[in-house]
Amino acid sequence: MDMEEKRNEEEELVKASVEESEPENEALESDHRFDKIYSNIASNRYENLRTSWIENRAKKLRKKRK
Repeated sequence: MDMEEKRNEEEELVKASVEESEPENEALESDHRFDKIYSNIASNRYENLRTSWIENRAKKLRKKRK
């Protein structure tokens, strides 16, 4: 009986540790999701700055030609 009790205790400890780690995994997944969103926002901002710089440069060149 001692061996069975020890095995049951070990199984309970393993289950408890798995249950504790699940919220941590959810937090990591949500962080990853937000990292992707923030990366897209940063990329869009860079693209907007680049586009506006090109447009402003084109305006200056058009004014010089006139």
